[in-house]
Amino acid sequence: MPDSSGDPVRLMPTTTTATPALLVNVPLRTTSFVGRQALLRAVQEQLQAQDTRAVLPHALHGLGGVGKSQLALEYVYTHQHDYKVICWIPAERESLIVFALAGLAAHLGIAPGGRDSLGAPSANTAVPAVLEALRTGAPYDNWLLVFDNAEDIEMARSYFPTNGPGKVIVTSRNRHWERVATPLQVNVFERQESVELLQKRSPDLTPEDADRLAEALGDLPLAVEQAGAWRAVTGMLVDECLDLLAQGSPEILELDPNPDYPVSVAAAWDISLERIRENNPGARQLLDICAGMAPEPIPRSMLRGSRSVGIPPEVDALLRESIKLNRAVRDLSQFSLVKVDPRSDTIQMHRLLQTVLLAKLSAEERALVRDATHQLLAAAKPGSCSSPTEWPAYQALLPHVLASLAVISTDIYVRELVYDTVHFLYFWGDHEGAADLARQAWNAWSAVSGEEDIHVVRTARTLSFLLRQTGGIPESIPLVERALEVSRRSDGDPEELIESLVELADGRRYQGRFEEAWDLSKKATELARDLFGPEDPTTLRGTHSWGVDLRLRGQFREALPLDRENARLLEVLFGPTSFFTLNSLNGLSVGMRESGDYPSARDFQEDVHRQARTAFGEEHPLTLRIARDLAVCRRRDGALEEAAKLAEETLQRFITRYGPDHFDALFTATNVSVDLRLAGDHEGSRRLGETTLRGYVARLGENHAHTLLTKANLAATHRALGAPEQAQELEDDAARRLTDTVGPRHITTLTVAIGQANTAYALLDIERAHKIDSANLAELAEVAGEDHPLTLSCTANLALDLRRLGRGAEADEIQRKAVAGFSRVVRDDNPWLLAARQGRRIECDMAPMPL
Repeated sequence: MPDSSGDPVRLMPTTTTATPALLVNVPLRTTSFVGRQALLRAVQEQLQAQDTRAVLPHALHGLGGVGKSQLALEYVYTHQHDYKVICWIPAERESLIVFALAGLAAHLGIAPGGRDSLGAPSANTAVPAVLEALRTGAPYDNWLLVFDNAEDIEMARSYFPTNGPGKVIVTSRNRHWERVATPLQVNVFERQESVELLQKRSPDLTPEDADRLAEALGDLPLAVEQAGAWRAVTGMLVDECLDLLAQGSPEILELDPNPDYPVSVAAAWDISLERIRENNPGARQLLDICAGMAPEPIPRSMLRGSRSVGIPPEVDALLRESIKLNRAVRDLSQFSLVKVDPRSDTIQMHRLLQTVLLAKLSAEERALVRDATHQLLAAAKPGSCSSPTEWPAYQALLPHVLASLAVISTDIYVRELVYDTVHFLYFWGDHEGAADLARQAWNAWSAVSGEEDIHVVRTARTLSFLLRQTGGIPESIPLVERALEVSRRSDGDPEELIESLVELADGRRYQGRFEEAWDLSKKATELARDLFGPEDPTTLRGTHSWGVDLRLRGQFREALPLDRENARLLEVLFGPTSFFTLNSLNGLSVGMRESGDYPSARDFQEDVHRQARTAFGEEHPLTLRIARDLAVCRRRDGALEEAAKLAEETLQRFITRYGPDHFDALFTATNVSVDLRLAGDHEGSRRLGETTLRGYVARLGENHAHTLLTKANLAATHRALGAPEQAQELEDDAARRLTDTVGPRHITTLTVAIGQANTAYALLDIERAHKIDSANLAELAEVAGEDHPLTLSCTANLALDLRRLGRGAEADEIQRKAVAGFSRVVRDDNPWLLAARQGRRIECDMAPMPL
């Protein structure tokens, strides 16, 4: 085919593959595409000119309606044999980029564990995994990513694979892309291209009439396409077309900001819109409603399932009968007002048409249209937001929920959609996106409905929770404190008061205020029992929270019967493999372990882990948390290599899913640091321990118990490295701060004291070691019990103190007591028992418990 210059076109191929590329999320090819051969060749030359290992953006610039996306799409189909994988990424919003990349990961099967149950890819696992796969070229090199409509430069670039064997095309109207990429200017059609498209649509047009029409349209591709569509449908005489176009569309000039495309496109649309209004009024009104949504595909199922909602009667008639709806969509498609994709059963509008339609509405009409849009969205709300099978439906609705400003609606069903969408984003793995939407909803709803509205209270709690997950602890606490205050004075549902008590208890844990958390969760549980009985789900949630707080206070023996009964009731209510049951069983296992029954805790947790893997898969967050605690159980039970392997795998999965500074990653990193020390990698343990400690300080502060136990574990590593002075400095500071925050008799404070005695022993300050061990032994016997491994460890260490002080007979007796005690409570190959038998000092590690 010759280009506009009349010269034959020779597209420059890359290494052509035998089969076409795997196309992921690529829109349907435009059958009416004409010309642009010189531009297609320029895109190919520009891509070929770059080093194949560099991923560089190639920005296709131009005014709205000049066909940037269509040019990129035609390039994809023309060159699909030149690549192995091509992925089309809508890039107007970050969430759309995330969805597209997660979908690519699913197609390529390269999100290791990047799927939760039932095979749905999770955002925070799939996206890093697919970017790494693209960077390395495994399983596919020679890929092409098209970032369509990428207006935010830095946001889009953050999702470019680094130095991978592939190419990136960017379409954008943001001319600042010129700063980071070589731009390719995309202008209006050459006149010959306009004529070709008009005659392709209407073969009866003479070249002269097509030329006159193209002149009036300013050769703008979008306007030419639109005019060709209505000319083909109506058979309108060219002179009549020119008269209608000359009337223009003056309201477009009044838009703020004034759009940078000719009035001709709006005038061309006006002709089609008027004809649709005459022939199918319901279709015309449906178009206005769709204009209030995002310029992304709209699921037709959303329209089919949206009967009996508050929408205009003409539209309601369409939604009640599929034949009428199909006819309306066909009419809109014939006039090129929507694009229909039968593969995904969606319709889509051009963003400029949306702008035109909304500009034609008065403020009152726009409010009515927005309300109808919200009603359709609410009626299409999917099922459980925590179920991976429902996530694709939430993904399809999300851009429309955001673009339609659903957060400003006062309708309770629309608010429930927004609320569930927030939780979908959290469960799917986009914690930042969830927090952002929750903040928007809370701001909008509290401004309109007041702080005592139930939706405002619930959203405040949700936002508070999400802020804690993303590190915003200081901001989260006032939100939930206020929610509790409102719940206490409200005459509403007492369940809201209980939920607020539980949520504030969670907040207090992150602040390190364990006593206050315990008091709140205890009150919540007792109130729920009085009002709803012991088996109500609200009561069980409060009881679980209470058990967490008992463990954080070191009251493991008190927590055990509470956790055991709660797990039993949850199993009766939700089944043995439900999230709630397994989460409760995990807490029970932690309590068993910290109570000192290491063998039973490990056996029990191995079974819980097996159930979680079967129910949710290897990579589900709950499975990973259970695996983290199982690794500690294995270590305490003496299976050091198995413990270290599982802990390291779990850490890497948490980092992949959430990043290294997330709480789950920090908790696991503390354990891995201990495993490295026990395996003899003291330098690796020190480096990880120092990094983890900095993460805790940044997230939880210097005085949180988890920060301080990590500091004490780091001290043990310094001691192993032969630096007892540094160990002493760290331990003494940790002990002092723990005494002030959780108290001198807290099990963490007492465990740190074991380390302080070991440091004194290493410094040959035997008197100090003996003094610490003697006082600590009495406290441990009372707090933990005489047969607790920590108590027995302190006993064995005290025997060494006495031996070095020349009190051999006492030392022998105490050592025999320690060995006998260990023999009763641990397996024969447990390292602590072996150390007690051999007269070596015992190092006691500390593992952070779930908050």
